Amino acid sequence: MDPIDLGSSSRTTLKGPGDWKPWISIIQKHATASDVWAYLDPSKSDKPVLAVPLKPTYTTVKAQAAGLEALSADEFRRLEFLHNQYKTDLQVYRDKQKALTSIQLYITKTAGSYHTTIEDETDIAKQLSLLKDRVEPTSWNLEDRTLERFQSILKSPDRTKLTQWVISWQKVLTEAKKIDLPDAQGIRPTRHFLQAVSAINPAFSNFWLQMIENIARGGEKGWKEKIPDGIEISNMFEKQTPMPSMASKGGFSSYQ
Repeated sequence: MDPIDLGSSSRTTLKGPGDWKPWISIIQKHATASDVWAYLDPSKSDKPVLAVPLKPTYTTVKAQAAGLEALSADEFRRLEFLHNQYKTDLQVYRDKQKALTSIQLYITKTAGSYHTTIEDETDIAKQLSLLKDRVEPTSWNLEDRTLERFQSILKSPDRTKLTQWVISWQKVLTEAKKIDLPDAQGIRPTRHFLQAVSAINPAFSNFWLQMIENIARGGEKGWKEKIPDGIEISNMFEKQTPMPSMASKGGFSSYQ
């Protein structure tokens, strides 16, 4: 994979706990693609160290040999095989070392005000561990921030930027589910979403709220599984809600 683009305008700079997840995800993406994440993963205390491969010699295949002339034909072929393997391993090592150097440069450029945390450390794996301990939000802090974003997005549906708003909703809902936020469990997201969009498309909202009420009253086993989840209902809403310029051209033929 190409080195991380240090000049990209989309790169994330560490400014606070809220930046940790997108920041470390960029590093993990590139490190994984270069097969070096195992050496860096700050969540692991026991990490392997990238070692320079050892060049094989005649003593590798015959410990007591005084020189190449002491090797048999089979031993010589074995040494040739090991030497070819060594060249391959050496190239892999160099590629990984190049990737680590690129990532370390990215860390230095994007650590922001937290650069002082790592300024005396040269080992890239230790740098990430130090930054994780310093910047990563606690579970309580993460839940609080996610809940704030979850509630905020529900208060700001925008018909003029419908697709962008739905994408933002799906993103924060996915993050909320990952940390088991109560409001993101079961059919709660569906209800929250329908209530949030009632002013934009009341017909859609009322239809589904009534549909859910009817299904719930039926009391059938597994009835909640018949209801679209928060992602599905938002996709349906986006497809069935016209933009302002289209609103006067007709209503909806179906909400399912």
